[in-house]
Amino acid sequence: MTLLQCSKIQVDKAYLRAVNVPTFLKKLMNITGMSEQWVTARIK
Repeated sequence: MTLLQCSKIQVDKAYLRAVNVPTFLKKLMNITGMSEQWVTARIK
């Protein structure tokens, strides 16, 4: 049961990250004026 809850929390976190990253990147790019290629290169 605990294992199931832990994995569910991790999935939720991963999902939130996946949803939030594009909007976060757009805001970051707007603020700093960086190119998308530079940002994606830094993340990978």
